[in-house]
Amino acid sequence: MARRETRTLQGEQLQIERQAGEEAAGLRWLSVLTAYYFGLSVTWGSLTTIVLPRLVEQLVPAAIKTSALSLIAGLQAIVAIVVQPVSGSASDRLVTPWGRRRPLMVIGVAAQLVLLIVLALSGSYWAILVVMLCIEVASNTAQGPYQGLLPDLVPRGRRGLASGFLGGAQMAGQVVGVAVAGVLVVAGHVALAVAFTAASRGLGTLITVAGVEERDGRSGEPHLPRLRWRAVGMGRFLEPFRWRRAVRTVVLEVWGGDVLEQRDYLWLLGSRLAILMATGTLQPFVYYYLEDSIGLGNQAGTLVAPLAGAVVLVALIAAIPGGAMTARWGRVRTVALSSISGAVGAVAFAVAPSYLSLFAIAIPFGLAMGIFLSADWALLTDVAPPGEAGRYLGLSNTVTAASAVLAVAIGGPVADLINGMRFGDGYRAVFMLAAVEFVIGAWAVTHVHEPAAVPEAR
Repeated sequence: MARRETRTLQGEQLQIERQAGEEAAGLRWLSVLTAYYFGLSVTWGSLTTIVLPRLVEQLVPAAIKTSALSLIAGLQAIVAIVVQPVSGSASDRLVTPWGRRRPLMVIGVAAQLVLLIVLALSGSYWAILVVMLCIEVASNTAQGPYQGLLPDLVPRGRRGLASGFLGGAQMAGQVVGVAVAGVLVVAGHVALAVAFTAASRGLGTLITVAGVEERDGRSGEPHLPRLRWRAVGMGRFLEPFRWRRAVRTVVLEVWGGDVLEQRDYLWLLGSRLAILMATGTLQPFVYYYLEDSIGLGNQAGTLVAPLAGAVVLVALIAAIPGGAMTARWGRVRTVALSSISGAVGAVAFAVAPSYLSLFAIAIPFGLAMGIFLSADWALLTDVAPPGEAGRYLGLSNTVTAASAVLAVAIGGPVADLINGMRFGDGYRAVFMLAAVEFVIGAWAVTHVHEPAAVPEAR
């Protein structure tokens, strides 16, 4: 009799979990879940592309403004590499009444909102540098746990579509951030542009945190060392020594040698590094390419925006279908095909005869960006060890940050060398280099053993 009752309870539990999975398959629910990422993309799209360059050029001599901006960007990349894996790993272990991811998300975003106000009031370059680094710390404190939240909540059979929503939110957020901040900055309202980024960040986070129910982390995961909220207590939460040992443990374990045992994960990181280097090799040199290789001269400044907008629009349209494609074609195959599409686009850029022809070429390159952003995340969540998604997805950000630095460090000297032989051909050579990087990324991802396919829910 007791066994029959046990089976009944187990069946009811499975039905509850199945219903939760069906709720997570809903489009509205996925929109709520990815609202955080939309706000994040609005913030960084507007800050890095519009707001920060304007603030820096107002506070330093024109002759060094590029170097001054590069210094901030380089230090930000280092902060992201260090902080996000640690915060993600901490959230894998955190035990609170509200779950394991959302508390750190709220703390990080709340600190970021305060720092954005300070940024708008900063009156010197060095103050801006310090504040931007603090903003980077706060942002990655929240982003690491968020990256672990998605695989916690999204059933594996629905991750392809969720990945598409994530890629779409990223592209749409960047478009909105650049467009709105651009209008405000041109009108002379830099502080209002910063306020807009803060409002977007706060609202997106609020929608996600309030709109999803997080079960993991309320009782702890038995196979991981745990950081217990109750062991500290609300009244003693701000006493640093209460957390010292736990934090030291997390920091030391983030880059533990067990990562080297995850061969599929390492191959995927190698693929991501090559593909992101390819996109990072193309983007910084488009302006100079139009100016010197296509021969637009001073007109390049006004004509680069429509071309960039065309690429982003195609990527945005491709993002959600690209995520859904992974269910039919598989994650590995989809990432590889997107890389080949990127290589075709890069080669076409390198040999393009005119400015107008670049708009047709924007299609394969935009498709590559949109589909890769979608399929890549789904594959990462499948490959990451169960229970440690925060740590492994956070570690993947080290590749994202490193790729931007390596792309410019390699592409810049190559362009200068070739330009020294024949002026204007250096940027065409850089685009050929990007094509090679795309192909390397496609080759590397084929070494990833994809888990058995799970039918996508409809």
